[in-house]
Amino acid sequence: MHLWAESAAPAPLVVEDLQCRGNRTTSCGFILTYLYLDRGNVLNEDEVRNAQLRLSTLHMFESVNIFLERGSERGKTVVVVDVTETNPLSTEWLVGTSYHLGRWRSVTAGRLTDSNLFGNGKFADLTASTVQAVNGTADYGNAAALRYVDPHLFESRRYFAVAAANYSEGYFKDRYGNFDDVDLLTLTAALGRRLWDFSYLTVGYSYRLRLDEHGGFWQEDGTFDLHESRNRQLVNVSYGWNSEDDFYFPTSGSSFRTGFGWAFGSSDPNNAFYFSFRKTWPVGEGFFSFKLGDNPSSDYRQNLAENQLVTATLGAALPPGNFVRRGRWYMEAGFSPLGYKEAGRGLNEFGLKLGVRLETSSLGLVDLYVLGAEDLDR
Repeated sequence: MHLWAESAAPAPLVVEDLQCRGNRTTSCGFILTYLYLDRGNVLNEDEVRNAQLRLSTLHMFESVNIFLERGSERGKTVVVVDVTETNPLSTEWLVGTSYHLGRWRSVTAGRLTDSNLFGNGKFADLTASTVQAVNGTADYGNAAALRYVDPHLFESRRYFAVAAANYSEGYFKDRYGNFDDVDLLTLTAALGRRLWDFSYLTVGYSYRLRLDEHGGFWQEDGTFDLHESRNRQLVNVSYGWNSEDDFYFPTSGSSFRTGFGWAFGSSDPNNAFYFSFRKTWPVGEGFFSFKLGDNPSSDYRQNLAENQLVTATLGAALPPGNFVRRGRWYMEAGFSPLGYKEAGRGLNEFGLKLGVRLETSSLGLVDLYVLGAEDLDR
């Protein structure tokens, strides 16, 4: 007869309290919206790790640490979120030179962001960009966007909202005769909901206050199609996730976004589908990533970048210094399907991009690059 008793599994810990430390200008209520636990819940250690990842990707915190302290009695615990805040005002700069289909151009973009409006994590940014031809052609592009984001609408953990005004103008024409001429002013409002740990669903509506867009493009059947847009209203539905460990310097995780848009307001409505995916793996002292589509954004943040649509990227960290807090160099090989040329032949660019991305003490984030791409079937 066995006289010893089997050891009982330890009782699960119950969350007695949630606390914030280190926050001087950011409300604790905002910080705790990223932790999907409430007082009285059974402690979920996976959720604690997920919350630390969510908070660590926010630009308003230099560091985030979540740990447990003893509660008032056995079986109870206090979850503490300890943060080190950084300046909520930040800048981003993109400066590059690129060669596409026989034409050189310069690309310059900048963004000013306040990531902690009113001390409760509201978000606003102003972005401007310009693309100018540097070898005598008429190509150009200018754009500006002002956005306001409520990451936690009505203090909700799950719901967020975006309002934006976007202006863009530009003209391009390639060596095969494809051209596009645009002048647009668009107002947008979107409502989103976070799903599960890192996913989200967004529904948006846009109205074009100014609409002047026409172009001409070769088609697969060998015909040249002239098109003028008359659709002033757009509805967009998108789904995505972002589990990357850092928004600007990812070394692991994945990011995905797909959606469907319907433009209407005239007798010729048209639909659009888009898809983007990026996966990053640590490799030795660096990283390797594969991307399909544009650079995926998170639920409400967007990278400044000049993209190739299918890429393989190899990079590594740069040593920090007095001016550079952190940085990385990267080498990106890729190609972009651009449509068609005469006789319905496919038009595909293959290119190589070399660059450095730096987080600096005085200029914020800076991305410097050179990109060369050419149609190998020319």
